[in-house]
Amino acid sequence: MSLAANVKNLARTCLPDAVTTVLRDVRYQLQTVRVGRGGLRLETPNRRILEDVVLPAIAAETGVERVLFVGCRWYTKIYAAIFPRHQYWTIEIDAEQAKFGSPGRHIVASYLDLSQHTAPASFDAIVLNGVLGWGIDSPADTERALEESLRALAPGGVLVIGYNGLEGNRPAFLTSPSTALAAFAPWHFEPLGGSTYETPGDAHRHTFMFLRKPAA
Repeated sequence: MSLAANVKNLARTCLPDAVTTVLRDVRYQLQTVRVGRGGLRLETPNRRILEDVVLPAIAAETGVERVLFVGCRWYTKIYAAIFPRHQYWTIEIDAEQAKFGSPGRHIVASYLDLSQHTAPASFDAIVLNGVLGWGIDSPADTERALEESLRALAPGGVLVIGYNGLEGNRPAFLTSPSTALAAFAPWHFEPLGGSTYETPGDAHRHTFMFLRKPAA
């Protein structure tokens, strides 16, 4: 057995579970962090697509002034810098992550309760990446999240959904019909050549879906 394997086994047997969990998270972050424009970034294929292609294109989209990004972690803090001239909002259920949200424009709440915190047609773009299938899982909750998106977007507003294509974390709308999803129209996202895009080289088959709320 290698020295590294011996150290791992020793840590598992001698350290409290909470400590080993933290050490595992730190090890993962060290393996998946890159230094990019604005600070530290998560080094995964789908994050590169999101940060280098999707978000800048939304920021440049004509008519997009109010943006909502769903979910906050250390690696999302730099996203506000992509939208310097926009009203950039964030929402996250975990109050501990508020420090990574948009300063002065952060909501601590479940996305399922968005209507309790914002008026209809509050946003021109919503980015819902890594949420459906990762916390919002059941068909009922998924439908509610899509309904909240439809309500919160202004007519003509755009919705970006990022999800994993593998079993276990696939969004419910892939197997259960969604009335709310059907209310959107596909948005041809020119930088990626279509209304859906599966990230090359991503072990989780992370896929982006681009939608637009009808103008009328």
